[in-house]
Amino acid sequence: MKPLYLSTAVRAGLGSALRPGGTTLTKRILDLAAPTANSMVVDAGCGSGASMELLKDYGIRRIVGFDIDPQLAGEARQKGLDIALADLARLPLPDSCLDLVLCECVWNLTDKKRVTSEFARVLRPGGYLALTDIYSRTGKTATWPLPCCFAGATDLATVTNLFTEAGFTVELLEDHSPLLNKTAAEFVFTHGSLQGFWQAVTGDAHLATAACSAAAASRPGLFLLLARRRE
Repeated sequence: MKPLYLSTAVRAGLGSALRPGGTTLTKRILDLAAPTANSMVVDAGCGSGASMELLKDYGIRRIVGFDIDPQLAGEARQKGLDIALADLARLPLPDSCLDLVLCECVWNLTDKKRVTSEFARVLRPGGYLALTDIYSRTGKTATWPLPCCFAGATDLATVTNLFTEAGFTVELLEDHSPLLNKTAAEFVFTHGSLQGFWQAVTGDAHLATAACSAAAASRPGLFLLLARRRE
């Protein structure tokens, strides 16, 4: 089964950004991290390039995107964006070369410990990592019936510890769950219920029920984390 973010129901509902709130949190990140025109920025898990287009609108010129999915990378290239296919755990970059890494609703889909260490490697001392993703509000790790960012969600204490252990200082951790709730409400409006949404995604009533049960167990939320690589 294809990952959640590539399903027709999700792509139709979320648009090119493929995450709750679109580029709302990207704009928040840019206000907080304040990259300059000459900052070297990587969009890790760039998808079809929505954040990269926004960065260009902000006047940031040195942007590279990495994604593992050929379809999404191809869509980004069609927009004239600088994209490479890469595993985020093995970025084709030298040590300490970046000022900012963006990673938006992708981290939970990866080997998080390895990827966090890789982000620390490629960021210069004092460089920023800005990350948004799903977390479990109950602290429980639920079993989901398909690959998705919900499946890798943990509690926020675990998130913070992973970054601290990898050499980061967490400067900001914000809850933006209302954006996720709004997205869920839009899916309910389109599909009649969350069961209907998950059935549209999975094509199977039993899998849809399993997804609803997993959501009830973990009560997913959405966070934004800003961390700086320690000197």
